[in-house]
Amino acid sequence: MTNTKKQKVLKITAILLAVITIVTACVIGICYSVNVKRQDNLPQAEITEPEFEYSEPKVYNMPKAMTFTAKTLAAAQANGQTVDVKIQASVTPWDAANQQVDYSIAWGAAPTHGKEAVTDYVTVTQDSDGSLTATISCKKAFGGDKIIVTVTTRDGGFTANCTVSFVGVASTISITNSTLNPISDTNRGNYYQLGTNKTYNFTVNLGNIFNTIGSKNLTVTLGGVGELYFGDEFVDGSSGMGSFSNMAKRKMSDIVNKFIASATISGTTLTVKTGTVVVENYYDEMVNDTEYFTGTTYKGRYVFEDEYGLTGGKDFETNSKANIAALPSCYFTITVKDTVSGLSETVKVWLVTSVKSVSLNKSTVNI
Repeated sequence: MTNTKKQKVLKITAILLAVITIVTACVIGICYSVNVKRQDNLPQAEITEPEFEYSEPKVYNMPKAMTFTAKTLAAAQANGQTVDVKIQASVTPWDAANQQVDYSIAWGAAPTHGKEAVTDYVTVTQDSDGSLTATISCKKAFGGDKIIVTVTTRDGGFTANCTVSFVGVASTISITNSTLNPISDTNRGNYYQLGTNKTYNFTVNLGNIFNTIGSKNLTVTLGGVGELYFGDEFVDGSSGMGSFSNMAKRKMSDIVNKFIASATISGTTLTVKTGTVVVENYYDEMVNDTEYFTGTTYKGRYVFEDEYGLTGGKDFETNSKANIAALPSCYFTITVKDTVSGLSETVKVWLVTSVKSVSLNKSTVNI
């Protein structure tokens, strides 16, 4: 190969190497800058606040009355906070030149906490000097007292008031009786034994962490647990022997009103009046045969065990034994519900025959 050709080949080779070097450098540079950009877009460890989380608090038109509840206050206090509500007053006419107002706060009439600063309990803070919007903050419970928030226009001195109350919503509920001790067994659990034809007063205890219940609305309902056999017993007028027919199970919840005459609520006092007969002696009605005088029918009578064998009828023995087995687990329920908090408490009761009298034998004993 001539020198001229060799020189041309070397030049071409040098040019190709230069081009390859430049292209390689560009590719490396592009890859590097892409990698750097991706690294910049990775989430940073110190950034803990998610984007777009913030939202403006709701602003309420200034109401005539406002109520803070124990539930919301307890939740706020658990986090070291207060319960805050933002309100906005309205000045009329809408085009009034001076729309500025001032907010103030004071105790209502005859407060039990009147010796303490009202701001220890509730504060009102305007967003800025003269602004129509302000934040009312409840710091702690103030029982049944009222707090008055007043807004006053700087032009004309017109005023409007908002009455702030505290509702001590219950977080606990229980029912107790100061004269009765509950009985406990493996069948009914804890229950009260009530005598027939008597009146009992129970106390409904509502509580919360503030020991203040500002509002309550108690309701009472009756129920029952368990089933027993009842039927129609005919007792022969001549022999005194009886027989059952039309026997069927009845739920205690369906016949509770036969044994609990009434259960009423007044304030936090639950008054229970019992019926005149226990389940074991119950029947719906007694019907005498006035035409042939053959005997008496006790309709809807509890199917009892006859130890003397004077009572019978189809399936009588089976059903009476079923009642003996089921009776210890049957009971009636009295449920009190606080509709404000949604809490409820149930007591179990069972009736026993009360003593009606005591007497002495009229005879005289000489010793």
